Amino acid sequence: MTKEKYFGSAFWVEFPGEPVSVLARKDFSAENVVNARLSVIGLGFFEGYINGRLISEDRFLPLNTDFHKRELKRKNGFWEEETAHRIYVTEYDVTSFINEGKNSLCFMLGNGWYSDTHQEKFGDKKLIFSLVLEDVNKNITSIVSDGDVYYKEGFIKEYDLTEGEKQDFSDYSDSWLYTETDISSWAKVRLCDFPETKYMLSDCPADRVTETLYPAIIKVTDDYKVYDIGKNCSGNLVLLLPARKGKSVKITGSEEKLPDNDIDPEKIMDQHAEFICGDTEREVSQKFTWHASRFFRVPSDIKVIRFDVINTAVSVNSEFNSDDKVLKWLYDAFINTQLSNMHSGIPSDCPHLERRGYTGDGQLAADAVMTTIDARKFYDKWIEDISDCQDRKSGHVQYTAPYTHSGGGPGGWGGAIVHVPFMYYKHYGDPSFMVKLYPQMKEYFRFLDEHSRGNLVYYDVPDEWCLGDWCTPIKIRIPAPFVNTYFYIKHIDEILMCREVLKLSRDEEKGYKEKRNILVSAIKRRYFDPKTGDFAKNIQGANAFAVDIGIGTKKTFKNLCAVYDKKHLYYNTGIFGTDILTRVLFRNGRGDLAVRLLSSEGKYSFGNIMNQGATSLWEYWTGRRSHSHPMFGAVVTYLFSYILGITQENDSFGYEKLIIAPADLDITGSFSGKITVPQGEVFVEIIYSDTSARFKLIIPQEGIFRYKNNKIKLISGTNEIIISRDGMYAKN
Repeated sequence: MTKEKYFGSAFWVEFPGEPVSVLARKDFSAENVVNARLSVIGLGFFEGYINGRLISEDRFLPLNTDFHKRELKRKNGFWEEETAHRIYVTEYDVTSFINEGKNSLCFMLGNGWYSDTHQEKFGDKKLIFSLVLEDVNKNITSIVSDGDVYYKEGFIKEYDLTEGEKQDFSDYSDSWLYTETDISSWAKVRLCDFPETKYMLSDCPADRVTETLYPAIIKVTDDYKVYDIGKNCSGNLVLLLPARKGKSVKITGSEEKLPDNDIDPEKIMDQHAEFICGDTEREVSQKFTWHASRFFRVPSDIKVIRFDVINTAVSVNSEFNSDDKVLKWLYDAFINTQLSNMHSGIPSDCPHLERRGYTGDGQLAADAVMTTIDARKFYDKWIEDISDCQDRKSGHVQYTAPYTHSGGGPGGWGGAIVHVPFMYYKHYGDPSFMVKLYPQMKEYFRFLDEHSRGNLVYYDVPDEWCLGDWCTPIKIRIPAPFVNTYFYIKHIDEILMCREVLKLSRDEEKGYKEKRNILVSAIKRRYFDPKTGDFAKNIQGANAFAVDIGIGTKKTFKNLCAVYDKKHLYYNTGIFGTDILTRVLFRNGRGDLAVRLLSSEGKYSFGNIMNQGATSLWEYWTGRRSHSHPMFGAVVTYLFSYILGITQENDSFGYEKLIIAPADLDITGSFSGKITVPQGEVFVEIIYSDTSARFKLIIPQEGIFRYKNNKIKLISGTNEIIISRDGMYAKN
């Protein structure tokens, strides 16, 4: 859509002098208004007010996209790739805000994604709006951004998207929001051009305050207090700023604390905020950024009111419970970590240091997110970002969507253009993104072919990383070409599973199968040792990659299991290997070993992270760097698909053919949980004793139950089944 579709005759305006934050206002008169609708884009972030009232509780808008073309640099020259661009329009019904007579339409703007130097900035702050008023006689009046918008500097004086704000209230008053305040001394905005882009209406849920926490004091000194908000999450501390003009109040957040209950300086991640007091007492918090911390250091004489948890306003539509404390913790920690990494329409890698929509992390966690969170509209937006970030000339898919200069690889990262639409189809039963992006998927495959040697995907774009796996507990040793070629094969398989909706011709289908065989042969030739049965010496879960694409011998899987059965009961794998290893164990009859790994408390394990007091998942098994990365939580999907057994037939999409097929686990204990599928809520409770397995299933449709050698037809509603542990006796 074009600008005129949403904004009519409005102009883009900018603010000469470029203050860090801006207060902008336009006054207008209205009579007998029965309908009022505001369309607005405020770059970088904005808040809107009419007559002193905040228009919406939405935060961090507009959504983060590749807004328009910009000048970028690579190490050895300028960016030459050709990507697509979008910008999202926010619309609000503001009828109830309009007064008879004089009105003031006001905006507060900060740098946000668009103008911050955290990444290669797009440009300086800009604003466009159109307020359309309809009166009782159906007359239409438009109040638009033009040369009659006035502005002045706001109270945010310093800003860094990932670090924090400095707010100065020493000369600030809220009176700018009201019609009776004279703004004749304010400066006028400047009309400006805006680069070509695609305008779209925002349908993805915005960020909001989703939870309120009340911090506990854990340390007191003469100078400061340390507060524990209860969990490591994203949001902002709310303080009561005293009426002491000029007094500086500085706060610091950290993910962890030291043994003496002070904040851990290694986990501050440069997160600070400063507030300068004015003449009046006021509640304050950061306006256009957030912190991702659990512990805060605050001056002793400053009152802490609360902590506002802020993330994309999606709902968690799943539950998981178990008397295995690690498995229960894993689910809870993943949900907390994932929500903390959902901001402005992207799934980020971490909510502090980078805040980037890595295609690797995002595609890896997509299955688990779609299983546990109502995220369909969120992915409607992010899949468009993935589409945008593909180079239209080479087929290369960037490592982040929207694009920010980052590292990754051609397989586990670029493959998001196939895998995320495929998961969307698998979970929601909607093939539209698979169909829409299929031409781009073929271009991505062309890119892989052109960056292969001996039919192995060996390299990526010049002077950039070409990773295979990532975040292994020790140095990455699994070969990148092996991993990247594995992903090529997996994505061919996903295309073939969608052959009907993609309307593949016989020749296309034959071509994909032949290509798959060529890639498999290349992997075997380069990495398979027929004497041992190992691929790439079975390093860091390498055999799991092979088994997952159906290659190798019986020794391959046997040797894989032996590493964890005999050598060590903890993960030695990276972000992709951990997910693949866990899935392969469940799928090939070693669910017992998969559960032992998931619930292990060894040195590289979820249990070890839990035992450190964590409430979120870490970036590295070793604990270094970020303590809020959701990528290892990809395995959470198997709590539902294998432990609870909530799954579907291989040729089913959108759970049309529902199956409840719990893994055969030689354990005692209980598991229960639910997920929401397109047909409704699916609940499973399992109690394993020494002699029997009891199942309570509540399903919204007919389905099939499979356990050991039993196959039982399920009715919609409640089903209760008892099966002896040897599988010989079943009662329904």
